[in-house]
Amino acid sequence: MIETMTMGQFSSLIRITTLNNYNSMQYVSESNESTPIDNRLILLPVSPSDLMFDEDSDVQTIKLMNYGEYPVNINKKLASWSVSSFFPCLDSNYPFVKNSELKDPYEYYCKTLLTWKNNKTPLVFMFKTWGSYYSCQIKNFKFGRKDSIGNIYYDLQFQEYRILNLSSGENGTTDYAADIYYPSEGETIQDVAKKLYGSSEYYKTIMSLNNLTNPFIKAGVGYKIR
Repeated sequence: MIETMTMGQFSSLIRITTLNNYNSMQYVSESNESTPIDNRLILLPVSPSDLMFDEDSDVQTIKLMNYGEYPVNINKKLASWSVSSFFPCLDSNYPFVKNSELKDPYEYYCKTLLTWKNNKTPLVFMFKTWGSYYSCQIKNFKFGRKDSIGNIYYDLQFQEYRILNLSSGENGTTDYAADIYYPSEGETIQDVAKKLYGSSEYYKTIMSLNNLTNPFIKAGVGYKIR
């Protein structure tokens, strides 16, 4: 799914900070050059003309005899998006600049963003339009001059950052007391795998343990789970 917003709709501010700083800060306040890079909060001075989020999924399928292709699992991919705009030079006087005080486009903005990118720093991308935010990392950062004025034009590409929390059962084992599981009416093999192992991807484990050639199970029938 791709969500888009035009310039007329996109009137809110975009702020970027580190995940560590976001978790500890008491209030949202723009930082300055004296703030350590890992504690900085950047307010993009010029809002981009559009903002597009790419929410894609990876569909796993199998081919069944006399049936064709059958979907067995859909996994969410990491979201991605890009921002293109410019950092105004220090002596500019644009009425649409969001910052209360201009900062050096190279020494402050580019240096901060490039450091975050090279250090693979987990970030938080904040936008009030939907009252939401994304945890992310900078995937690509292009910047440079297009004129003699001194503005720095840039393209920023972000990729969603997700913290992996492995709970009990997500290693292919289960704490279920019995060795046999009897699925209820309406339960699929993916539902059972998610319930017992912590992830629907382990449906193949159930198929292997029970010598199944297709991912269909029947309610009330006992299936080995270890």
